[in-house]
Amino acid sequence: MTDDKFNIMDMLQLTSTCCQLAGHNLLKKTVELDITTEQFGIVFLLYYEDGLYQSQVAKLLKKDRPNITRMVDILEKKGYITRKKDEENKKIVKLFITDYGKKAVYKIEPLRAAFYKNMMDGFSENDIKVLNELLAKIRQNMSNYYGINIWQQKREM
Repeated sequence: MTDDKFNIMDMLQLTSTCCQLAGHNLLKKTVELDITTEQFGIVFLLYYEDGLYQSQVAKLLKKDRPNITRMVDILEKKGYITRKKDEENKKIVKLFITDYGKKAVYKIEPLRAAFYKNMMDGFSENDIKVLNELLAKIRQNMSNYYGINIWQQKREM
């Protein structure tokens, strides 16, 4: 594959732009929820995979631990999430979404669904399947060659 047929920077810019647009759209709704887009990212993550360690959340969201701790403190105080000690190791704390946090996700879900529908406009089911397979290959390559493991395949969305 030659550089003139494929430019990795174009691909990265495109995916980055999509993520930024999603964040801006979510921000409109999260303001109504009295939390920031970054804070909502934690709630959303726990909605799909409850009971994560704080360090796992930090790694998945590419945030440092003090920043995650501050956001978790705020979210817990506002009732979106709760902390519970790990039953096997009482020194470790797991994070769980509350019913109030789930209600926040339900408020955002129509926006997420509309964003996805608009983003995939004109794509066939096969196009979407192929795109997903290609992105999964990129994720696997990033893991194999660079040790970057973000957003593991086991999540069902």
